[in-house]
Amino acid sequence: MNILEKILALASVLLLILCMLAPLKRTELAQKHPWIRHVTGFHTAYGIVLLVTGLAHGILAGSGPAMMTGKLAWMLLLILTLLTLVREKTGQARWRKIHIALAVAACVLTVVHIIQAVIC
Repeated sequence: MNILEKILALASVLLLILCMLAPLKRTELAQKHPWIRHVTGFHTAYGIVLLVTGLAHGILAGSGPAMMTGKLAWMLLLILTLLTLVREKTGQARWRKIHIALAVAACVLTVVHIIQAVIC
């Protein structure tokens, strides 16, 4: 594993965490601490950059034991991102439930990917 691939892996994990912090924007904590709203305000940009860093990480990582879970996690993130294009057609409440469910699934799959990469 080269250093660039490790940096991209770390960046991808950090971006995923930043994406998952988006619901904090609507909390009382964010009202008290404006920096939380500022950090969580770039949710869409974080998601797009996550797709790019995740793809680059996968290309540099090559074929290893965690390749399949990594591909699945990345494809799920791609689907999650592409579904934002049909946001207005599905209705806000329904789209939000789908978005949250896919985001949780992507996080679980990413954790499985990381565990598999570390163990094997």
